[in-house]
Amino acid sequence: MTDSVMEAVESATNTRQCFRQIVGRDTTMLTLTTGDSIVTGELTVLPFEKDQARGPIRGTMAANQITAQWQRSGEGVTQPYEIVFTMKGDSVVWREGERVEKQGVWVLKNPAQSYQYVLTKTDCQ
Repeated sequence: MTDSVMEAVESATNTRQCFRQIVGRDTTMLTLTTGDSIVTGELTVLPFEKDQARGPIRGTMAANQITAQWQRSGEGVTQPYEIVFTMKGDSVVWREGERVEKQGVWVLKNPAQSYQYVLTKTDCQ
């Protein structure tokens, strides 16, 4: 198959969704592209007057849960973060908080005591 045929097949089987949360002047955006059980996308965290973080995500989806690695770039450093997204109707929920490094990946130290993001589905731009 040619590259253009492969792209057409991929776009026909992939679903793109966008989500956003705005709290005060802080904005968080997530774009997800799913195909079968593979999920890719981009996560961007834009806190007002604080360091921003952004980067690509890649993971797998089982039922309503996505387990992904986020190549988080912020403050001049790129680090792999483990993130678990839960799909709930027209929103995506994920937790963020204190992290520790385990085998080269930053994971939540105590997920039960972390901040919960709730991003609502929005039009992709």
